[in-house]
Amino acid sequence: MIQAYKNYLHKLLNSNTNEVSANELKEASILIVPMIIGPVSLIWALIYAIFGQYIPAAIPLFYALVSFLNIWCYKRNGNLLVVQKVQMFLVLFLPFFLMWSLGGFAQGSYVMIWAFFAPVASLVHDKKENSLDWLYAFIALVVLSVILDPILIKTYHHTIPPFAQEIFFFLNITAALSGIYILLKYFIRKTDISTKQKLKDKHNELMEYTQDELTKMFYTDALTGLPNRRALIEAKKEEKHFSLLLINIDTFSQINDLYGEKFGDKVLVEFSKFLLENLKKNPECKFFRLNGDEFVLLSKETNHDAIKHNVELLIHGIHQHPLHIDGQDIYLNITVGVSFEETELLLPTANMALKLAKKESKNIIFYSDEASLNEEYENNLKWIQEIKDAILEDRIVMYFQPIMDNSTNTINKYESLIRLVDRQGNIITPWHFLEIAKKAKLYKKLTKIVVKKSFDAFKDNTYEFSVNLTIEDILDKDIKSFIFNMLEEYNIGNRVIFEIVESESIEDFDEIEKFIHEVKKYGCKIAIDDFGTGYSNFEYLMKLQADFIKIDGSIIRTIVEDKRSEILTSVIVAFAKEMNIKTIGEYVETKAIQDKLVELGVNKSQGYYFDKPRAEIK
Repeated sequence: MIQAYKNYLHKLLNSNTNEVSANELKEASILIVPMIIGPVSLIWALIYAIFGQYIPAAIPLFYALVSFLNIWCYKRNGNLLVVQKVQMFLVLFLPFFLMWSLGGFAQGSYVMIWAFFAPVASLVHDKKENSLDWLYAFIALVVLSVILDPILIKTYHHTIPPFAQEIFFFLNITAALSGIYILLKYFIRKTDISTKQKLKDKHNELMEYTQDELTKMFYTDALTGLPNRRALIEAKKEEKHFSLLLINIDTFSQINDLYGEKFGDKVLVEFSKFLLENLKKNPECKFFRLNGDEFVLLSKETNHDAIKHNVELLIHGIHQHPLHIDGQDIYLNITVGVSFEETELLLPTANMALKLAKKESKNIIFYSDEASLNEEYENNLKWIQEIKDAILEDRIVMYFQPIMDNSTNTINKYESLIRLVDRQGNIITPWHFLEIAKKAKLYKKLTKIVVKKSFDAFKDNTYEFSVNLTIEDILDKDIKSFIFNMLEEYNIGNRVIFEIVESESIEDFDEIEKFIHEVKKYGCKIAIDDFGTGYSNFEYLMKLQADFIKIDGSIIRTIVEDKRSEILTSVIVAFAKEMNIKTIGEYVETKAIQDKLVELGVNKSQGYYFDKPRAEIK
């Protein structure tokens, strides 16, 4: 029993609301009344009996017996409501009976305060309107006591010694107020737990909504509403035997040049609707927008003749039904490359077939070994040699793009970006050579050059700077060793941000976490690039110990006109603030986009609106 008292007192008085549930608190607050006051009432009854007050002694004795019976019944049936109601009735009426038996206000008004437990307990445990009934009952009993008091004074002939009255007064007032304090403490803590639970539920709801919306956002093309390239990558994993049709709108750039890009966007939307309408007869087909004016049809149909026939019907339908947009009839033509290769090769081989079809002015070509583009391979060989020569001749250079601090409107951070300078002095962006460098096993050399030249560029200034690393870089022992040596040599780790670029998956989290832990010893920070692709979920984000989130450019570009992009950004910002992570908006190209980012609380911005990447640091 003593241990039970300790447990209930701990639950009521413990300040750590995370350790106690609301139900446990309610049980403790109700049971502690009979468990403590019950035994105390026995002592009370004994004291009254010693002074010859047998009727007053019978009242606390009655309370103790009913309380013990109350607890016994609760242990058998677990009905806490019965305990609560019985205790409230006892606490409301018995103090008044005790006061009347002692001769009214003059001899026993101090016990009346116990009755105030009933409305307080009702306020705490029941609906607020119900507590008024108990308060009215308390007031009614006070009024009745006032009426009875003259009669009680005349009929009462026993008195308790003054010193005993003082002791009773002190004990009653102290115990009663302490009890009320405990109940109010429970009420406050219950409210605290309830508030925390609501916040937790809201947080979980927000995270679930965010993850669902991010997933939907990053697998959907913002313009047409079709599944995008990422969705295509996932869809290819589901089955092994597909045909892939890569569809390209011929001379689409002329439409943009003639009518403008907004009109061109309308053409793409209407064209996608036309394709969906024509392909809905075949539920086994999946339709994607790849990029620009290229679309992909993934089909389980693998018969050459059937596919060729369907494409010819599609082309005929396009010729017969021009797109009617803003009062203009737009006639389109398409070229299609088809592949039946293995899953990983579907898209690149369909692309080869498409290029060959363009070259030979044919509507459709199926990929085959004979149709593989020799000039494509020749082009790759040319680039491999170009990269090798650029490394040997020190023509791999760094460009730097500033990152604006939105709270101070100052530049104190840059991103390091790789460029290749050809022999004619042209600046080549990584889009043209990085993938080829990976295939030719030259990528590791480029990573080392980027790290070395970035450290050199920032060693004598105070700017922070970010260097891009892939998961493959982090898992490579040689590159990791090189990075740690650079951090030791330059001693500027507190200004280095390693920007982890997108990856479809991270399989070896232990090695990644180990690397992050090590570089953070040097004061380095971690940024997650293109948040929303690859490993863009909140569990990964916390494991990667991110200091910065770079919100994916596909969200930022459309944030002004697309309400969904705005909502997603606000959700990401809210989550980041809660996790003490800074946010960076990429691809900020207009003042309207920047104003929106500032309004939503994005910490930093990067894009051509501020400056393009340059060879010098301003």
